Amino acid sequence: MGFTGDTDRRQRLLAIGAHEFVCRIAKDAEGTTGLELVSQWLCSMLTLDDEWDTGRLSRDPSRVLTIAATLLAVINSANSHPHESDIYVASVRDVFRRAREWAPALSVKRWADSQLESFMGAAAIVAYRAQGRTMTLAEYLTVGPLDRGSRSCIEIIEVCERTAIPQSQLDSPRVHALTEAAKFLVLVSADLYSYKREDSHNALESNVVDALQRHLGCGREQALLEAAALHDRTMCLFLRLADRTARRGGPELRRYVQQLSNLVSGNLEWGFTSARYTDRTPGIVPVAERADRPADGRLTPPPYPEIAWWWDQLW
Repeated sequence: MGFTGDTDRRQRLLAIGAHEFVCRIAKDAEGTTGLELVSQWLCSMLTLDDEWDTGRLSRDPSRVLTIAATLLAVINSANSHPHESDIYVASVRDVFRRAREWAPALSVKRWADSQLESFMGAAAIVAYRAQGRTMTLAEYLTVGPLDRGSRSCIEIIEVCERTAIPQSQLDSPRVHALTEAAKFLVLVSADLYSYKREDSHNALESNVVDALQRHLGCGREQALLEAAALHDRTMCLFLRLADRTARRGGPELRRYVQQLSNLVSGNLEWGFTSARYTDRTPGIVPVAERADRPADGRLTPPPYPEIAWWWDQLW
């Protein structure tokens, strides 16, 4: 990726374990080509995410949008901006060129399209921060999944495994709810894992703990417990919906359900080991621990209309 002149950055990237994340979520990858190119992309995006969250671009939404527009142009056409020397541009140009040679056109197109959501979410968060605004919980539930790139995580599995489920199957209400629940689980677990890091950089604008603390008018520890309970409640929904969807679907849909399940479980396991999340100061935020039972196992919707409709698909 061109980081040989920056030993510290290279070591930080290796410690993140992007390759481990990709291997965990794309368990049925065909060979190593997709795993390698997606790992390269993930290293670039996590580094850029740090610049947008806590670095030189963390309070400059106009600059974020400019960079995002250039990246999108290159993602959609490798011939765009031929003289651009930025390291992120060079990386995504190479990744998407190789992806188009490797994976089905539809899965690459979906992956490319998902980047618009990610960049839009990142720019929105930077704008909130620049204005000194905090998010309401309703705003968080709308913007948070975009900022965390949850949809992109789904698309990279299809690229690695060289699959592309027909859009008609994705559009069914039950599959749509299942997909959104998986994205939300990735979002909340990432928020819980990264809470300490974002808190230390005063960058909690897109963290579920901060949003719940203000929405409920409670303290930090109670908000952490509420976030974990919401995660587990959604997990119980996801597991039930996944089972029903797989039992009633054909081979393509069953494969997609398995991909979502691998994303959810792989992301959780990666968070327990990645240096991006495990480097915490003792006593600040409790280290995530595996539990024997859900903190909240109810199969009734939570009082948040932005996500409550997912539970309607159980019946």
